[in-house]
Amino acid sequence: MYTSSSYLTISSFLNEEQLEQIAQAQTTAIYEDGKHTARDGAREVKNNQQMNTGCTAYSTIQQVLLTAMNHNGVFRNAVLPKNIYPFLISKYTQQMGYGWHVDSPLMGNMMRTDVAMTIFLNDPEDYEGGELELQSSTGNVLYKLKKGDAVCYPCTQLHQVREVVDGERHVAVTWIQSLVKVAEQRKLLFDIQQVIDKLFMQDRQNLEAKFLQQSHSNLLRMWCE
Repeated sequence: MYTSSSYLTISSFLNEEQLEQIAQAQTTAIYEDGKHTARDGAREVKNNQQMNTGCTAYSTIQQVLLTAMNHNGVFRNAVLPKNIYPFLISKYTQQMGYGWHVDSPLMGNMMRTDVAMTIFLNDPEDYEGGELELQSSTGNVLYKLKKGDAVCYPCTQLHQVREVVDGERHVAVTWIQSLVKVAEQRKLLFDIQQVIDKLFMQDRQNLEAKFLQQSHSNLLRMWCE
């Protein structure tokens, strides 16, 4: 559900079977300095380890995560993904963090980054500190979600990962180019889709839902790129 007009949290984005697959793959993973994937000023404040994208474990985890994305209706309806950047599988140990930074507006083959996504791969009790902190006009927002939960947030905002005081923090992070560039338009489409889904759950022939579906389709047709 949206916690504001910009942030989306998805409970149990990964199920128990998927989490077990990831945990098994992590036992053979190869990690390297996370600074290798940072640019400009972000490199100076980034202090973590990232899974080597050439190891077998990375390929396994990447496939699990993409499968979860493809099967999650909330994610698809809210983010409207057009392009998805390959995941970064990160590990933060004691005294590691990622200082205040803003994500690159373009990644890979000039893919525009609209939405960032963090998926939490271990329990919050496994580490102290390590909160994802986002700056907003109404005050800073902290996220330290349950294992398997995910949060999506706009790439336009300053954010950081607070230093891990004890334990280990494991996450997967990616960036998405949406079919609909404007966040407020995506939010409106998502709200309408939620109402449509609830009406159809009550009655598959609900006429009001069909009219709403028509409006949703027309808006998407108008706004998508």
